[in-house]
Amino acid sequence: MARTVLLIEPYVTIGMDAKTDTMYVDWWGDVTKQNVLDGCTLMLQMLDQEKCTKVLNNNTYVTGHWKSTAQWAFTEGFKALDNTTCTCFAWVKPPMSTMEADYVKRLNVKNVEVCIFDSLLAAERWLHGAGVKKTHPALHAFEY
Repeated sequence: MARTVLLIEPYVTIGMDAKTDTMYVDWWGDVTKQNVLDGCTLMLQMLDQEKCTKVLNNNTYVTGHWKSTAQWAFTEGFKALDNTTCTCFAWVKPPMSTMEADYVKRLNVKNVEVCIFDSLLAAERWLHGAGVKKTHPALHAFEY
């Protein structure tokens, strides 16, 4: 994979692989509420700029996070994502996350297929494999 780095911040790096039509959003360190809000805004701007259809949102390297991140994503974040070119969103949860498997069932998205993973490798396989159904988006949880 040949990634082009689009943006580097102390808490997030955003890159693009044009060959696989995938945006990589890698979060780092102790992520605050402001980091989440700013980082998601930057991701949406990059999606608008690059017009890609897949996002791999990697929280593997998050060491601490704003406790309401999942709730904010549920109520606000994915609403904005639903209005982009993104059709598939693989979300690798942080190692210390207590997010429940049924979380994605509560997301109010119509145009984006979302799946949450414990493993970066599983997320990449799903995102670039046959598991993604672009004709009829559905919500998934914790596929290994």
